[in-house]
Amino acid sequence: MFGKNLLARLALVGTLALQASAVAIGGRSSVPDGIDVNKGHALMPAEGDFYITPHSSYSSSVGVLGCKVNVNNMAYWPEAIGCDDICIEVSYEGRKVTLFRVDNSVGAHDISFNAFNYLYTGYPATDKAHIEPPKDGGITAHYKTIDPNNCRQIINGTASGKLPFSAATSINYISNCVLNAPNSWVAKNFELWNIYDSQCNLGYNELCEIPDFKAGFNQAKCPHQLGLQDPLNGQEVWDIQYPSGDFKEAKRPGEP
Repeated sequence: MFGKNLLARLALVGTLALQASAVAIGGRSSVPDGIDVNKGHALMPAEGDFYITPHSSYSSSVGVLGCKVNVNNMAYWPEAIGCDDICIEVSYEGRKVTLFRVDNSVGAHDISFNAFNYLYTGYPATDKAHIEPPKDGGITAHYKTIDPNNCRQIINGTASGKLPFSAATSINYISNCVLNAPNSWVAKNFELWNIYDSQCNLGYNELCEIPDFKAGFNQAKCPHQLGLQDPLNGQEVWDIQYPSGDFKEAKRPGEP
């Protein structure tokens, strides 16, 4: 038979699991603004220096859809992604790039290879004659958080100019912003699409109705069933490979 201590621990685990499920299915988010709902990390300082390295495979931990943004202007950093600090400017030797910060890396401060090569050489990575991998693997560059409106030119696939998110996978991040930071840029500038993965390989290319988060709902209504993983064509995402500069279609994590 189970001992009392073991039964108590099992009961606690079950309670926590039920609480997590309630938030995922229909509960309200209670995560404070400025905290990553997945990892609980604190926000980064508004300005500073980081050792920057190139990144060649698009992904987004908050569910930004790569087929509707310029994936060559992205940052993949370990710090939490808040609701107002999603846009940064990175500068090096007089050159600068504007980037959306859409993904949490394990520890490195990566930016899109195309943007990295421009900072380092003055040429984009699409100009293969001027690809020059740094000897030490990266560079120390200065960054600062800027008004997210400066990143609007990176959005290229929505008629409204709002940032496109997956309705199936981004809901915790979006509901946190809407409920806990209603005046933030993300809370006022997002769309939900019935595309399942950030590489846009699964789902349907259709806009969804935003749920009434304040009433406790967090499932979007879409023309097709929310979260379907049917193959999606015509919305491919193309990564620029490091260090060759070749283009390769982006795949979901784990997909060959």
